Amino acid sequence: MNSIKKELKVFNKRYLENLKSGVFTIDTAIKYIGKQKGKQIRPSLCLLIAKSENNINDKTFDVASLIEMIHVATLIHDDIVDDSELRRGWPSMGKVWKNKISLLVGDYIFSKALSTITSLQDIKLIEILSKTANELSRGEILQIQKSRDKTMSESVYYEMIKDKTASLFSACCELSSLTSIKNKELSACFKEFGMNFGMAYQIKDDLNDLLGSSDSLGKPTKLDLKKNMLTLPYIHCLDQMGEAEKRRFLISLKKLSKKNKEKEIQAVIEQLNGVNYTKSKMGMYIEDGLNSIKKIPNTQDLVTFTNNIFNEKA
Repeated sequence: MNSIKKELKVFNKRYLENLKSGVFTIDTAIKYIGKQKGKQIRPSLCLLIAKSENNINDKTFDVASLIEMIHVATLIHDDIVDDSELRRGWPSMGKVWKNKISLLVGDYIFSKALSTITSLQDIKLIEILSKTANELSRGEILQIQKSRDKTMSESVYYEMIKDKTASLFSACCELSSLTSIKNKELSACFKEFGMNFGMAYQIKDDLNDLLGSSDSLGKPTKLDLKKNMLTLPYIHCLDQMGEAEKRRFLISLKKLSKKNKEKEIQAVIEQLNGVNYTKSKMGMYIEDGLNSIKKIPNTQDLVTFTNNIFNEKA
C-alpha cells in the first residue's frame, strides 16, 4: 500500500535483522522464507493503525515484527501438520529441508518473537501476547480434534477460527494502538476491528480453498475437504440434512475430491447455498469491523486497505 510503502521497507529490514542467527542453515531457511513475503497483512495493519494516530515509532516496528514472526512460525508448523508441498507458490520448507529442520526453524522464529516481546518492557503487552499464543494453539488443536471426529457445528467453527486466526489479528491491532498512543478506549476499538477482520479473513481463506485454484492461491486447494476439516461452506450444507444424508453427502464429496472434480464440488456447495451463505457471514464481520472504527479520525487508509483485501479474488 502506497501510504505505508516507506514504512514497510523499514519493517522488512528490521524484521530480517531481528531473525539473524549466525547459523548457516537457519539463516538460509529464513532468507528463503523472506522471498515469499505474501501480502504482509499483519505488519500493514500495525503500521496503518499507528499512522492513524500519527505515531509510528520503534515499538510499532517491534510489534509488527513479533506478530509476523508468530504468524510465520505458525505457517511453518501448519505446513508440517498438513504435509503441504506449496506455500505462496513456492515449495514449502518441509519440501525443501524436510520436517525436522522446518520444525526447528519454526521454533527458532517463535523464540525470537518471545525475546522481542520482552524488549517491549510492558507487562500489559506481554499479557496480551501470552493470551494470544495460548489461543492460537487451542484453535489449531480444536480443528485437528474436530477433523478426526468428522464433526463441526457452526458455533464451534466460529470459536475455532476466533482462536486460530482472529486472535492474532486482534492482538496485532490492539498492540499497535497501545504502543502508539495508550488510549484504552481507542485500543478497544482497534482490538474489536482486528478480531472482526481476522474472522472475515479466515472465512475468506476457507472460501478460497473451495473456489480458488492452486495457481492463483500459491498453495493446494480442497485441502480442508481432504483433511476432513469442515469449514463454513460445508457446515451450512450439512446443517440442512439428516444424519444419514450427511454421511452420504460427505462420502460423495470425498470421492469427488479424490478424483479432483473441483467444479463438481463447487456446484454442489453452490446449489445448497453454501457459497452465498459464507459470503454473507464474511460481509457481516467486515461491516462490524469497519463500524468499530468509523468514529476514529484518520482511519481512511485502514478502511481502504481492508476493502482492498476483501475485494481481491482468489
